Amino acid sequence: MKTTEKKVSNADLVANHSPGVVDNLRRNAYLHSKGISPNKQVQLTLIFPDTIGDRKDLRHIPNDYARSSLFTARNKREPRKSLMHEKLFHYSESVSILYTGIELRAEDDEVVWLQILSYGQNVPLGQPFEFSIKDLVRDINWSKNGRNYERVRECISRLRANEVLALSSKAYGKSGSISLIANYTAINDSDGKSSQYRVWISPDLIVLFAGNTFTSHTWDTYRNLSPVARRLADYVGSHQHPFPLALDKFRQICASTRSSVTSWRQTVRKACAEVQEAKIASSAFLSKDDQICCVRK
Repeated sequence: MKTTEKKVSNADLVANHSPGVVDNLRRNAYLHSKGISPNKQVQLTLIFPDTIGDRKDLRHIPNDYARSSLFTARNKREPRKSLMHEKLFHYSESVSILYTGIELRAEDDEVVWLQILSYGQNVPLGQPFEFSIKDLVRDINWSKNGRNYERVRECISRLRANEVLALSSKAYGKSGSISLIANYTAINDSDGKSSQYRVWISPDLIVLFAGNTFTSHTWDTYRNLSPVARRLADYVGSHQHPFPLALDKFRQICASTRSSVTSWRQTVRKACAEVQEAKIASSAFLSKDDQICCVRK
């Protein structure tokens, strides 16, 4: 007896499955629209040969992270906060970022993470790669000493012990919950300190890179900026033509708790001077009506 198979459409799947299935369908459709197979392991150098490729002088951050307060620029003497599913500030109203974990900072966690991503850009996302702590300290241009080795170990622990969920109503929907480092193992030296790392990066991170939606920084310049100037460079670099940015909105991007507006203006003017001197922008200044105005080179 011949049976007739009933075709199942995407609409049927959406109607009969949980919201998680809907989220996956949307992410997959978004990746397909950018020419990326969601079921295939991918490496950043092959997907973006023109912008990443074999370039050793650049480091790359997703725009949705660059435009948010994921990496804060607070006073280093201020204790880091522990956050639980907290909504971070984002420049765009169409994007939300929920974060769980210890507060991450631009002064150390951001540069460490970007350098670790660089080590893994020739490896398919989800596959392990290795580096030594001495190489990492050298490549972020910190002095080679015991304190900085320990700082890097602390950064790696924070980058692993977090959960970041990005939601974009205009693009991929939910990114999926991502730890900035999905997992790692370490080999200890004779003193019992971690000296060699094997690291895994989540394959879900590709959603935030798809469609060239990331910012590339010239590493020798970027890694030497002050934390506030680095956050300004993130904002400038993530826009082809940066709109004037309100002083208070930039304060929220930095998650600064500075209470004095006068003091914050001085800090921002210094950051503008840094960004301009580093040639990240041909012009950067704070206007009389408290707008940060930057023109990219």
